[in-house]
Amino acid sequence: MRFFLLALCLLLSACASTERQEPLTSVEILEIKPRYIPEQSFMRVGEYMTGKEVTGDRVIIRSQPGQRSGYYFTLVLDEKVRRLPSGTVIVGEFYTPQSADAITIEFKLPPRLPKTNEVFVGLTGQDWPNADDVPGAWRFTIKDANDKVLATEKSFLWSI
Repeated sequence: MRFFLLALCLLLSACASTERQEPLTSVEILEIKPRYIPEQSFMRVGEYMTGKEVTGDRVIIRSQPGQRSGYYFTLVLDEKVRRLPSGTVIVGEFYTPQSADAITIEFKLPPRLPKTNEVFVGLTGQDWPNADDVPGAWRFTIKDANDKVLATEKSFLWSI
């Protein structure tokens, strides 16, 4: 019984001393890794048992949430994604083979975020119908709920 009480006290003191970090006011996009990812690459064992997609420690946001196959941009941040303020969105602008004009899509981060510094942003379904296509140029802007820009990054061709 004493051991149980000691363990409980240690656990409670550890929780009480954990420092709560403030949401970020800026973040840096260190790298963006673009590539086509087919639906099968997202399948995990847990999905076979539950029938629901298991993302694990990944943040995956899609232009067409019901569609998994598509062209993904993995944004690697200098901070953990869970430190971003509530209501953060990622605005993606793309020149695709389907359109001569840039398309803009706003991706909302889910309310619960794992401890990762990567975000998979996917153009899926009708937004990316052909696996062999590649984007002409792209730009990403991370904004908080008040529309304040936290970070921005673009491809070389976006500047031309």
